[in-house]
Amino acid sequence: MLPLLVVGILAGGAAVVLATSRPLPDPAADSAVTGSRPAAITPSLGASSAPVVIIEYADFQCPFCGVFAREVKPKIEAAYVATGRVRFEWHDFAWMGAESRAAANAARCAADQDAFWPYHDQLYAERITPNTGAFSRDRLIAAAERISLDVSLFTACLDADTHGATVRADTAEAARLGMSGTPTFLINGKVLVGAQPFEVMAAEIDAALAAAGRP
Repeated sequence: MLPLLVVGILAGGAAVVLATSRPLPDPAADSAVTGSRPAAITPSLGASSAPVVIIEYADFQCPFCGVFAREVKPKIEAAYVATGRVRFEWHDFAWMGAESRAAANAARCAADQDAFWPYHDQLYAERITPNTGAFSRDRLIAAAERISLDVSLFTACLDADTHGATVRADTAEAARLGMSGTPTFLINGKVLVGAQPFEVMAAEIDAALAAAGRP
C-alpha cells in the first residue's frame, strides 16, 4: 500500500507534506524506532521511563525544523516532557549540505559539555538560508560563546569533526528507514512528517499515551 500523504499550504503558498500514515519496521525489532540507542550519542529530554518516546530526525538548516523548534517543541516540553509522560530524542538527518553536517557535529560538541539543547536553540533561533555561511566555523564558535561553553574545548572538537561519524550514521539510518524530508518524527514508532502544529502533535501523543495505558 502506498503511503497516505496529507499536504498543506503554508504562508507564502509553499506546499509541505504534513503527515504520513506509512508504517515503519516492527518497533520491537528495530532500535531506531524504539529509541533504544546509547544515551551518550542520543541527545534527549525527559524521563527514561516515559511511556511515549518522540524521536525527531532533523537538519539544523531545515526551515521547517526551525519552526518546530521555536514554536511547537517548547509546548510539548511544558505539557508532556515536564510531566514525565514523554521523552524527546534528537537524531541527525543532516542531508542539506556541508553546513548541516558541520552544525550537527557542533551541536554534539556542545553536548560534550552538557549543552546540546541550549546550543540547539541557538542554531534554530532565526530562520537561515541554507549553505550561505550561516553555519560557518566562526559562527558556530560564536554560538558556543553565547552560551558560555569552554570555547577551546569546543573548537578542538569542531575542528576534529569529532562526532562526524555519529552524524553520518544517524543520517544513513534515516535513509534506511525511508525518510525523505525533515523534520520527521516517530511517536512510539508511528511516523509523522513535517512541522506539525502543537494540536496535531498533542493528538498523536495523547493517542500513544492511551495505547500505553497512561492517558
